[in-house]
Amino acid sequence: MKSFEDINAFYREKLEREVSEDLELYARTGPLQFVYGSGPEHAGVVLIGEAPGKEEVRLGRPFVGKAGAILDEILKATGIKRNSLYITNVVKYRLARPGKRPGTYANRPALPREIQLSLPWLREELIFLKPRLILTLGGVPLKALCFIGNCGILELSACHGKAIDIRINETPSTYVPLYHPASQIYNRSLKPVFEEDFQAVRRLCGDTEE
Repeated sequence: MKSFEDINAFYREKLEREVSEDLELYARTGPLQFVYGSGPEHAGVVLIGEAPGKEEVRLGRPFVGKAGAILDEILKATGIKRNSLYITNVVKYRLARPGKRPGTYANRPALPREIQLSLPWLREELIFLKPRLILTLGGVPLKALCFIGNCGILELSACHGKAIDIRINETPSTYVPLYHPASQIYNRSLKPVFEEDFQAVRRLCGDTEE
């Protein structure tokens, strides 16, 4: 595979087939609405979320909803340019379930089977990018990266904000587990924690700049 277009086309077709063949999973997904990763193909820093939401599907880019606005705020405060990052998700389609009104859908958490099926796509992205720094937003991306890097599963509450070495397909990298921006919406006490963790990220981002 020589480009992101090739990677996305291959894994989208593969995932659509696998989901449709898994009757229990297919019944819970709703329509598969894909949102691909976005950013420079040679970005030194990759940011990984869980899955796109309604606004991300509408606009065709990751992290453009409420969580994206919080992320933009902290990036601006720490001087990190969003357009210098490659932003993606573990699951590339909206995690949807039927809403209360007919024809509507609501967001839901990722199922273990969905995460498992999505890991090869994320791994291929990271192999292609060879980032020096990876930022995981939330518990699902953290666990996904631990699986890809074949290392022990870490709890977010114990390792957030810490720089951890990892190898992906023999390429060395560093990752920093972070809370998901949306967590601040439900728990305001996490806002200073998120800000403090991103100050550490800013210093590491400076180390990745040419």
